Amino acid sequence: MSFSSTTELTGVLPVCPRKDNCLDISNYSQCDALIQAGLRKRLLLPTEPSYDARIQSYWSLNSQQHPFCILQPQDTNEVTKAMTALLGAEAAGDWHIAIRAGGHSIVGANNIDNGVTIDLVHLNQVTYDKDTNLASIGPGLKWMDVYAKLEQYDVLVAGGRDGDVGVGGFLLGGGSTFYMGTQAFGCDDIKNYEVVLTNGTIINANEKRNRDLWLALKGGGSNFGIVTRYDMEALPNEKLAYRLRTINITEASRISSALVKFTDNYEYYQEDALVVFLMHNATAGIDETIIGTIQVNTGGKINDTGFKELDKIPDLTPSRYERVSMADAAAGSRSKGVIHRTNSSHVNRMAGFTLTFANDKRVLKKAVEMHEEFVQDLKKRLHANQFVTEFFFQPMPSMFSQISNQKGGNMIESDLKERNALLWTAGVTVNTNQQDRAFAQSLLNIMIAKLKKYSQSCGASNDLVYMNYAASHQDPLGSYGSANVKFLKDVARLYDPKGLFQTRFPGGFKISRVGS
Repeated sequence: MSFSSTTELTGVLPVCPRKDNCLDISNYSQCDALIQAGLRKRLLLPTEPSYDARIQSYWSLNSQQHPFCILQPQDTNEVTKAMTALLGAEAAGDWHIAIRAGGHSIVGANNIDNGVTIDLVHLNQVTYDKDTNLASIGPGLKWMDVYAKLEQYDVLVAGGRDGDVGVGGFLLGGGSTFYMGTQAFGCDDIKNYEVVLTNGTIINANEKRNRDLWLALKGGGSNFGIVTRYDMEALPNEKLAYRLRTINITEASRISSALVKFTDNYEYYQEDALVVFLMHNATAGIDETIIGTIQVNTGGKINDTGFKELDKIPDLTPSRYERVSMADAAAGSRSKGVIHRTNSSHVNRMAGFTLTFANDKRVLKKAVEMHEEFVQDLKKRLHANQFVTEFFFQPMPSMFSQISNQKGGNMIESDLKERNALLWTAGVTVNTNQQDRAFAQSLLNIMIAKLKKYSQSCGASNDLVYMNYAASHQDPLGSYGSANVKFLKDVARLYDPKGLFQTRFPGGFKISRVGS
């Protein structure tokens, strides 16, 4: 009889009164290998209260899986020890390794049931070198903490808009920020990566050393090694002009026209950032869809002319521009994430999808119509207060590709070269059960397929599947084009010749699965 079945029968779990002495307490050879490597003090075992607390810290119930143990290394050298110990342990059986940074990625990307999770939460350093103008940032931080720590140096970096999003996954997937009009994607400001390879080697990847890896990591996801530090170009810590608005759904056509016009003229308003969203949130007491906008000027300019058309449209409730720091904006989670947390999605289940299409009002109009159909279809199974829908639209003009290229390029920008586009993200949180989440995801899949087909019929399709918003069954890496796919596969083989990040670290989007 196995240990696990014995435990189920007896209801008794082993207890270790003194952690330093109980070398074999885990009863998992993988965790014992970490103990033997001198990492016992960094382990959280299922018998310990801190283990449960860490599992519950994942942002969605979908991600609250239960590994054999959780390892929390304190520095890069301990990551190397962990890599060597785990990959040297008996590989037989169905067990694998997960890497957690902030814990905000798709299900299965940063946690695991059958295996060990390496939790980078203590790789949380933030330093600034005035001579190089580089901010060095650990992967285990959340963006609200990064901005807060950088304020002492009076600088910031082009990072996440939602303060609860983690550094690691955000940057490996590209990184959509308020500063894209001047900086392009967050990954475009990374001057150097510190990486632990599967053979335990610590290397740096930048424009001069290991340049191929530096480029591959900019949007290539978790395919090459564990990034333990990001060295990013710093920006002046100027306050934002920030406005969050809610608008009646009857203004959808005017909003769509303003969004299309803004995107086509983005080059004239490079300090501006705009997100438009649809939301149906009966848990807030209103069983109807509203439109919202997040309007930001990173130079702190109030009533910037880039938003002139939008500002002519009346609010549902009065709003005005505020001057706030990036640290305060992120801590208040005034962007995408604030909507999630006002409805406690931390204890809910999330379904989502993403699509990119040309900057075309016809497709926007169809997406708005489909949102209303989606809400009505959800109501056939769920009560209105059991779900919250969110559709987000973000400008992706071709100028982002130009800025990226000036900084050395990334894996994403090739899909944006030809013409201006819009990035669409569709999501729904369900506060009932996993079966209802699966139902909602199925409806999303059907809707996405219809909208994609419609965009193709209008000549408005775009191949890009943005990794940070992609559902687990989408293929962001494959959307980068055949040349980039070949490049990523070549880089993965060079830096991980045994393909261990494709097999032993299965979470996230794997380049080996593209085209197979």
